[in-house]
Amino acid sequence: MSPVTAQVVRTMGRRQFSIIRSLRQVGRSMEAHPFERLPTAKAAPADWGRQFRRVGSQAVIFFPGMAFVLGWPYLSYMYYDGRV
Repeated sequence: MSPVTAQVVRTMGRRQFSIIRSLRQVGRSMEAHPFERLPTAKAAPADWGRQFRRVGSQAVIFFPGMAFVLGWPYLSYMYYDGRV
């Protein structure tokens, strides 16, 4: 027996048998290439118009809302004018 074969036999003898591991190996052996998964669909083209509309509609709510959240202390100061 060659040294390589003896090493393989020793290694296989030390491993525990696992049905799950065997089934996984069978499934992997049927793949075309283990690291090359071919996509089933093509990537969608970029829709920049939709992106700009989405960002624009969010900006219409965000900027006035943040101006109110960050500016309410100044607004209340101006409204009460030191009368509190």
